[in-house]
Amino acid sequence: MTSACATGQYTPLVGADRDEVEQLKENVYRVEYRVSSFTSQEQLDAYLRRRCAELTLREGYDFFHLAQRADVLALSRRTSMTVTMYKGKKPVGADDVYDAKEVLAQPDLLSGSQ
Repeated sequence: MTSACATGQYTPLVGADRDEVEQLKENVYRVEYRVSSFTSQEQLDAYLRRRCAELTLREGYDFFHLAQRADVLALSRRTSMTVTMYKGKKPVGADDVYDAKEVLAQPDLLSGSQ
């Protein structure tokens, strides 16, 4: 999987490389996001959550769960995660499931602070 490098600003899903998102099953995807090595892990995580929220809504789902994280730090910082998406009501007993619309409503995710 290859990916473009974001340096401090969020790149929306629409402008992303095809290889940054890979469908594994009907509601399961592998999503990757890459930033410069100067970007904090916290900011990278925020960008990745936003990318997953955009994908979740684009595919007609409401909620998503992140799992199977893989981090690589070299000249750039890259994280990929497996994303499982759900429709309708939030799954019962799932504290670590994100509401895609709530994630996208958080303005601080686009600050681009490094």
